[in-house]
Amino acid sequence: MGLVVVAGLSVGAVAGCDDESGTPSGTTTSSGSTSSGTGGDGGTTATGGQGGEAGALPDLAPALYPSDRTHSPITPYVVDRLNEVLEANPSSADDLFMKVGDSISASTNFLHCFAGTTVDLGDHAALQATLDVYGGATILGTTSFDRDSHVVESGRTAYWAMDGQPSPLVQEMDALSPAAGVVMFGTNDIGWFGDDHVSTLDWYHGHMFDLVDAMIDRGVIPILSTIPPRDDNSALDAWVPTFNAAIRGMAQGRQIPLVDFHRELDPLVDHGLSGDGVHPNASSSGACVLTTDGLMHGYNVRNLITLAAVDRVRRAALTTEGALDDDAPTLAGQGSTTSPFLILGHPFVDVRDTSTATSQTLDLYDGCDSTTDESGPEVVYRLEVTSPMRIRAIVLDRGDVDIDVHLLDGSATTAGCMARDDRLLEADLAPGTYHIVLDTYVASGTEHSGEYLFVLMTCAPGDPACL
Repeated sequence: MGLVVVAGLSVGAVAGCDDESGTPSGTTTSSGSTSSGTGGDGGTTATGGQGGEAGALPDLAPALYPSDRTHSPITPYVVDRLNEVLEANPSSADDLFMKVGDSISASTNFLHCFAGTTVDLGDHAALQATLDVYGGATILGTTSFDRDSHVVESGRTAYWAMDGQPSPLVQEMDALSPAAGVVMFGTNDIGWFGDDHVSTLDWYHGHMFDLVDAMIDRGVIPILSTIPPRDDNSALDAWVPTFNAAIRGMAQGRQIPLVDFHRELDPLVDHGLSGDGVHPNASSSGACVLTTDGLMHGYNVRNLITLAAVDRVRRAALTTEGALDDDAPTLAGQGSTTSPFLILGHPFVDVRDTSTATSQTLDLYDGCDSTTDESGPEVVYRLEVTSPMRIRAIVLDRGDVDIDVHLLDGSATTAGCMARDDRLLEADLAPGTYHIVLDTYVASGTEHSGEYLFVLMTCAPGDPACL
């Protein structure tokens, strides 16, 4: 696959971004990376991303969430966003967090042991203060670590978490009034509609984004996690990177924390999974043994990076420490045909709203023989390809919003349309300049503008689902 480069920068060469994991200073994760807590490079974007060179951090600009680090950056802009979330519930409990998820979160191997005596932080003693804060606060006799959450249950999906009056999510927020919550859904969602992975992703995205927004509206900071591989099913596993890119996009779009569990599992033997190829395994010494040997196991890794994520939120937003990362890449361009947003690397994700777009010049995509009315506002991205590559581009929206995806050549004109769809494009691209346009559908004079989530990624070699 050819690297995507823009303005002379290739993936892995973004100025001022050299960290690989984003874990607390001096800690080492299961993949062996040691972090200083500063930014990382990569190809993702954030809602409201402003112009500027990658690696530069204009005055309080949204941060990109790089794919080469375990924890998303917490810059001054992100800190301000987290504080805005907390302002929705000034009386929330700073020493409580909630758990949200399926069987991978329901297991007693996940976090429960932090409330017990078999804890060995190994080289991660810096996390002891956070362990003490959340281990010392109880509700109905349990801590945030070992509480049986209303919104954690085996076999469940993001849809389940939002279903009912009150929903499991609301029940848990009512019970705890926490300041933060660790969230992971997707392992069960990914195969919900069988082989129709695009409809499944659209369904998952809608409910998962609703869940994220519901937490934010209640003053709870969501800490999102990518999902593990599905080693039990190669067809489903082929879509895990796309689902994880969507999760990254949701976190980045709301400028809330993301922890990349999948990244940390990838180098482990059997991906740190048990014999079923779905659930993480745990060290026989205990899942909260965070030594080098312990961190060869999936649950031990998840416990470390989750505790580190909670620690980062506590220090940045619940104490006076503030920003933990002083720089991060930002999005260059204005989203128009004359100044498109520049795609850096892959996966590339962006959450944006066409109702606030600055461009409204592309209407009928005649190069694709389309008569669909796309006269609403559009957002334009530029992609530079240096060697042949196969891409997957997906646009996801909610409610009455209807945003379509178009692949254009270097001319950035409707006559240069090469392919279009209402949700998914997959294409083989030769070296050259391309544009991807997210345009608003118009029906009977009504613009269906609004928020979308855009995912662009290169297809993995041998991915049977891509073309």
